[in-house]
Amino acid sequence: MEELKKREIFGYSLGGFGKNLAYVLVSSYTLYYYNSVLNVSASFVAVLLMVARIFDAFNDPIMAAIVAKTKGKHGRYKPWILSGAVLNSLVIAAMFTVPYQLNQTGIKIYITITYFLCGITYTISDIPYWSVIPAITQPGRARENLTLFTRIMSGIGTGLATAFTMMCVRQLGGGISPENYRKGFMIFSFITAGLYTFFTIITVINLPKERYEESSNISIKEIFSSLFHNDQALVVAAIIILFFSAISMTMNLVLYVFEHENIELNMFGSTFDYNKLYTVYMVLVGVVEFLSMGLFYPMLRQKLSNRKIFIVGTVSAILGYMAFLVMVFVNRKMGFWAITIPTLFLAFGLGIAYVLISVFIANAVDYGEKKTGKRQNSMISSLQTLMLKLSTSFSVLITGIGIDWIKYTDEIEQARDVIVRERLLFSVPPLLCMLGAFILLTKRKDL
Repeated sequence: MEELKKREIFGYSLGGFGKNLAYVLVSSYTLYYYNSVLNVSASFVAVLLMVARIFDAFNDPIMAAIVAKTKGKHGRYKPWILSGAVLNSLVIAAMFTVPYQLNQTGIKIYITITYFLCGITYTISDIPYWSVIPAITQPGRARENLTLFTRIMSGIGTGLATAFTMMCVRQLGGGISPENYRKGFMIFSFITAGLYTFFTIITVINLPKERYEESSNISIKEIFSSLFHNDQALVVAAIIILFFSAISMTMNLVLYVFEHENIELNMFGSTFDYNKLYTVYMVLVGVVEFLSMGLFYPMLRQKLSNRKIFIVGTVSAILGYMAFLVMVFVNRKMGFWAITIPTLFLAFGLGIAYVLISVFIANAVDYGEKKTGKRQNSMISSLQTLMLKLSTSFSVLITGIGIDWIKYTDEIEQARDVIVRERLLFSVPPLLCMLGAFILLTKRKDL
């Protein structure tokens, strides 16, 4: 088997870096932007994001079928990867450029249209991007190395976007008021969109020729039928939904926790408030996630199977959520380290999950080919995007409704019952999801 060149691996991975810069902005900060900056009710935002994500998720297999049937001198994947990224970049910039003259009804209509378009255009690029892996590699170390390096670069993109988005928004907007944030998010979205397009162009230029072509002479009905007969792919899909629903709930709510619990830290004779500490917190999370992918996964892989490594990561996340659950019964303000240390356990599990879901999905392509006689790179690979979107839609619904249930006040110091509800939302639903993922991993032996 011909090995991939370093230039090809690095070029492909840069697409993941740029993609995740944009993905984090949309997935982690849309709820906060719509709710706290534009003053749209959290419940409305939650329903919008859930419906749009579900609608978009079921477009994924359709897009996969379109990619599978694409023929041309540039191959199946390159045209869609590039055109989708350009369109998605334009829509992301539009999402965070809400006209000032709109009233609340106009704002709701505007964000509904742009958010739906964001999901659709993201699908156009994301499905073919991940479908390339089984088209240029076979099961084994080569595939794992490509996936690992791509996930490391994607993780760096995620970490940078997660850690520095709010800091950049404050700097670009010139302050911390809703109007400042509105300006900051607008400028930051233009920068992010430009980087996303730039890195995608590098990916397309360096993408190697497809080596293991998928079946394209089957109908969409047959594609869906064979998908639901691939039991390994469906189990992986369920694990993705449960695991990433938990993580998504945490990332959507943690900014509220920092703000409304007024988390502080006394060090070196100075007191640091939640605005600065949130950035430090996200940097630490990103570092642990990066180390999990780039250092601990390769070390564990020398001794354990991928399935057992995923179980280790899931157990780590469960321990983190159990620590958060304990905080429900602690009658004092949550300190910086009380929220950070458990989250680092989540970050460790997340880094492992990012690597292994791509490996599991790519392997499910080969499993499906052995079982059905037809190779479906795009269709099976679309499960990764589809399930991540479903997990996001589920988690944002729970989080949005939960924020209204918490009933935050304008006071810096929240009442005890408000804090209890916040901590219950922050710990119980994610813990249940993570336990579900653990059960599936322990029962399915062939992953």
